[in-house]
Amino acid sequence: MQAFVFFWLAGLFFLLGALVAFFSKDRLQRRIGLVLGGLGFVSLLATPWTISFSPSSAFGHLLGSVIGPTVLLAVGFYQIAFSGNVPVGRLTKQDRLIGVLMVMMGVLWFEAMHWWHLTPTYPDDVNRYWLIFWPTMLLFGFACATGAHSLVGLVGQERHREQRLMILIALFTAALMLMGVFINGPAVSSEMFTVELLLAAADLFGVMVGAAVAIVLFSLVLVVYEKQQLPPKRLDPPTTEQLAAASHTIAQHLAGGEE
Repeated sequence: MQAFVFFWLAGLFFLLGALVAFFSKDRLQRRIGLVLGGLGFVSLLATPWTISFSPSSAFGHLLGSVIGPTVLLAVGFYQIAFSGNVPVGRLTKQDRLIGVLMVMMGVLWFEAMHWWHLTPTYPDDVNRYWLIFWPTMLLFGFACATGAHSLVGLVGQERHREQRLMILIALFTAALMLMGVFINGPAVSSEMFTVELLLAAADLFGVMVGAAVAIVLFSLVLVVYEKQQLPPKRLDPPTTEQLAAASHTIAQHLAGGEE
């Protein structure tokens, strides 16, 4: 019962609160959503103390471990994105520099969690959710960088700097994955990292295949629905009287007369 209240119900409150705060236009509803989501988030963070007997508490431990570098990366990328070539809301060059420093700090923090003694450990072994999170994050970053590079090349104009940045991010994440595959960390061996990386690749591949199948099925449903619709009724051609009335009205307007 405690696990249901402090983990599953808290997670539901967090998701519902985030959706209400993001999509609602009413100020009171947004505030209620923020409070509800905040309470759920704090409850998830506190699971290592509230439900330490449950395996679900390892997720709360991971959430507390990665919240710091995640916030640094999110705010840093925001600073970088809105201090570049954007039409509105442009930040200053100093904000861009601060964003770059925050991204570097976030990346170094994550790297220290794998290559140094900051690896999330709960209670006595490496947090099993960290073994899933880190390879998945690297693969996701690599996929997003390569996809963004291709998308910018297709629809962007004069975005060569952004394309070079996407290439650097893709190469950097690929290098991190190769290092994890061939070099042992202080808490995670290369064999363990390789297994988790392959499982993460299988998960991401399954998600992409599922998304592609969903798009194809949705398109087929639209095609079948459109084919089942009756063709629109064609209007009868105008009669002689209607043509004569139209000609008379046009002639009056051209001559400057009244209707």
